[in-house]
Amino acid sequence: MPLARWLVLAVWFFVSNASASAQNKKLTIRWYGQSFFQITTSSGTRVVFDPHAIEQYPRQIVPADLVLISHPHLDHATLNYIPNRDKAKIIAGITGTARRQEFVPVDETFRDCRIWNVSLFHDKDNGMLRGRNAAFVVEVDGVRICHLGDLGHELNDRQLKKIGPVDILMIPIGGIYTLNGTDARAVVDQIRPRRLVLPMHYGTKAFQELLGPEEFLEGLAGVERKRNTNELVLDLNTVIPPQPRVVLLGWTTEGD
Repeated sequence: MPLARWLVLAVWFFVSNASASAQNKKLTIRWYGQSFFQITTSSGTRVVFDPHAIEQYPRQIVPADLVLISHPHLDHATLNYIPNRDKAKIIAGITGTARRQEFVPVDETFRDCRIWNVSLFHDKDNGMLRGRNAAFVVEVDGVRICHLGDLGHELNDRQLKKIGPVDILMIPIGGIYTLNGTDARAVVDQIRPRRLVLPMHYGTKAFQELLGPEEFLEGLAGVERKRNTNELVLDLNTVIPPQPRVVLLGWTTEGD
């Protein structure tokens, strides 16, 4: 075979395989109640946010390669249900005790993920009531995922710039300890996620210590309620919608 033709075939083979690989990119998202999510990237990396062991939710075995913890409250920083926790990389955004907390800045790469965090607060009084909080941003598979932890206030320009453009937003909406539904809507308008909004940290039939999702969802069109599954598989090759989808996941495959 002439060298020129061989080179053409080699380039075609490389481009075709690269294109096929890009077309197969999918992100799997699972919610386990409260603010506990597991993201599985197209390369198989398992990223867990804010694991808990709240007794009202069923025991869920959730393996992880990377665990991101927004703040050291037990309903966001309990590793009991992560079976391989001794081998996983664990990153805490806030360290210290309730009286003296420190933000731990993160900007690094783990496998196929770039991770950074943003210093926030658990309340509207700069943490004086409930302490500090860290948002984590994960960039992977060409999208940015932002988990706001127990955010309790609207964002300032510096915080918004640090977060940057967002495709998938995980936001607390249950009030009492965090944003309520109205304030959460304002933060969504600030961040303007492109693909997906995933409400979290709200009351369910099993866990009624927080407000339900009604205030946040009131008046929103096209809300997807996936009551019988905690899983969402996102095809990253689909066209970005004019407005982000708002998806209410179940916390178990049996509904809430």
